Amino acid sequence: MKVDTLYEQFASGLLTRPWAAISALSALFSGKAAFKRRLAGLANIDVEHLPVREEFFGYLEEQAATGRELHLVSAADQTIVSRVAERFPFFHSAIGTEPGLNLKGINKAAYLAARFPGGFVYAGDSSADLPVWKAASAAILVAPARSVRIAMQDACIPVESSFEDKRVPRTAWLRALRPHQWTKNLIVLVPLALGWRDVTLASLLTTLVIMGLLCVVASLTYVVNDLADLTSDRRHWSKRRRPFASGAIPVRDGLLAVGILLPIACAATLLVAPLAGVCVLFYVAVTLGYSFGWKRIPLFDTFIIALLFTTRILIGIAAAELTPSAWLLTFSMFFFFSLAMAKRHTEILRAAEHDMKKLEGRGYQAGDESLTLAFGTSAAMASIVIVVIYLVEEVFARQLYGNPGWLWVAPIAIFLFICRIWGLSHRGRMTDDPVAFALRDRVCLGLGVCVSIAIVLAL
Repeated sequence: MKVDTLYEQFASGLLTRPWAAISALSALFSGKAAFKRRLAGLANIDVEHLPVREEFFGYLEEQAATGRELHLVSAADQTIVSRVAERFPFFHSAIGTEPGLNLKGINKAAYLAARFPGGFVYAGDSSADLPVWKAASAAILVAPARSVRIAMQDACIPVESSFEDKRVPRTAWLRALRPHQWTKNLIVLVPLALGWRDVTLASLLTTLVIMGLLCVVASLTYVVNDLADLTSDRRHWSKRRRPFASGAIPVRDGLLAVGILLPIACAATLLVAPLAGVCVLFYVAVTLGYSFGWKRIPLFDTFIIALLFTTRILIGIAAAELTPSAWLLTFSMFFFFSLAMAKRHTEILRAAEHDMKKLEGRGYQAGDESLTLAFGTSAAMASIVIVVIYLVEEVFARQLYGNPGWLWVAPIAIFLFICRIWGLSHRGRMTDDPVAFALRDRVCLGLGVCVSIAIVLAL
């Protein structure tokens, strides 16, 4: 396997039953074997869809076809090992960790030496396998670290075969952190653009720093979301290629990155701008709630996405110390709810194309496209009405602009933008996040330029 099932189980338990997972750590006082059995009862990972090293398993199948005996001996809990053996029937036996015996390192070496006194060849990948290789007749290296390979050479252990990983970890981390999604955090600057008269150089710099920290926070929450979605992503036709789902990045590394960097980034926002930092903490809390379970509640999941976008606006308001606008915040909720629903609408249509009865990891089913269409387009029209009422009741009545008539371009541009987004969505072509799409699409950018020019002319 390309993954460590122990960390997979712990991550699954931590993201579905956090208190139970944390309390399971107490089992370590009784030994690692007891801890592994506790986790096995806590989190049921999907062994059938765990990623494997295709080249290595092809080699095993070839060896089995020649009549060579293959035995699965793993430090994973016996319940996991047995299920892996069911998936790959070419193994003659499957032995794993049992209560009282952690089958790893020296224990595994002693077991294999006793069971195969005539000698054996062992396939492994970590430094924990060095004692086993020293007791073996030969070794098979499966994507080992450079230090492990050097240790093997120093110990003069014969190598029968070697398999390497083709993925570049740095590239995988870039995909996992999704830096292209940082463009969505430009929404933090919207309150500054609308309230530019009250913006100072100091408040602008503070907002830019907070926006940079928010990008770090957002990337780490994407990691949490991917860890929570491991099972559903591995069953998805395209998401199974994500770094954590495919095994390109170990789950352990993801847990460490989030556990260390997320608290540091949140603390930094509190130091730079306390009120904005509180808003960032709220953003993190809502995002974690979304990852832990809210995303499985139909319609409520898109409400949460809209809330996260609106929270970005609040972060900008707090960082720049501006007065909140009820009009802007209300418009934001309806507008971004519609965009989030457009994405779900596309996913439902594409799931139907792949003969899927439901969206994995979501609460939507095939046939819900009429529901998402109705709610999404209704919210879109509501956002346009809010803009029109704002213009009539606030802008024109209070004569805030010299030539306010130009501002009618705004609701017209929003209407055309919504039509484009939902037109593509209903045809199943909105495969990306609508906000990220809009920031790259020429038509959408052109509409944004028109609105900007209209505001300047209105001034």
